[in-house]
Amino acid sequence: MLRGRILEALGDPDTPKILLSIRRLSKSAQVLSDETTIPLSSIYRKMATLRSAGLVHVRSYEITSEGKRQDLFLSSVTEVRVGMGNDGVELELIPTEESASRIWFELFSR
Repeated sequence: MLRGRILEALGDPDTPKILLSIRRLSKSAQVLSDETTIPLSSIYRKMATLRSAGLVHVRSYEITSEGKRQDLFLSSVTEVRVGMGNDGVELELIPTEESASRIWFELFSR
């Protein structure tokens, strides 16, 4: 269930600093690792979790000087609100303008 994946991703104490780091500018896993001091192997694992939760997407990629493809990650949300309501945990995600446009396109291009 997507809701469970989102809550799991938000439960990781590194999620806020990752999302803030890629909120406006897409970055590679290596740059994220350098900026956040999170080990590179952990960044890859965390990015997979954040992508499966829909909180992050690959905006583009670049080719390194070694000829390897390197994904550039960008946050899909500008704001996350979690609260308690009558029916339990309430979750509100505010998408970035780019994400909202992409979602709109995907919904209506079928």
